[in-house]
Amino acid sequence: MLDFSFGELAMIGAVALVVLGPERLPKVARTVGDWVGKAQRYVNQVKTDISREMELAELKKLQEEAQAAARSVESSLQGVQSDFDKVAADLSATPAGNAGATAATSGTDYAWEGAGESWQRYTFDRRYKPGPSVDELAEEIARLKRQLAMPETAVGHRRKYAPRGRINRPQIRR
Repeated sequence: MLDFSFGELAMIGAVALVVLGPERLPKVARTVGDWVGKAQRYVNQVKTDISREMELAELKKLQEEAQAAARSVESSLQGVQSDFDKVAADLSATPAGNAGATAATSGTDYAWEGAGESWQRYTFDRRYKPGPSVDELAEEIARLKRQLAMPETAVGHRRKYAPRGRINRPQIRR
């Protein structure tokens, strides 16, 4: 960015100290530091916005390519579907010699549907058994504490340390 040597920075600091004085120099330095920080944040924000826009443009390009590929697949599938429709129309218009064979299989007699079996509901076994509830676990912990003779924790126990009141603090006057 800007190339300043240590000597140049020392010279600028000495001139600023003479011009502004030792009382106002820290305040001015803090203000300049804030401005530099804001400028750096602004530059970083502009960089991220530009990179985000570039990524968005790339994503839009990829989306257009995917939509074009989908349209081409859809058009080829429509061609295949029309071929299937033609074959189905040819099969439905059977010649007179096959009319007896198709009449025997037409109607509600479908051999692939279970050959007259009725539908039965089947329930699967559970794959897991539910574990104990939270209450059961709490009771088990209490029983184990009693068994090991551990003391019960009291709700209103005393503090180990003094309260944070101002009474116990030493007063420091400046």
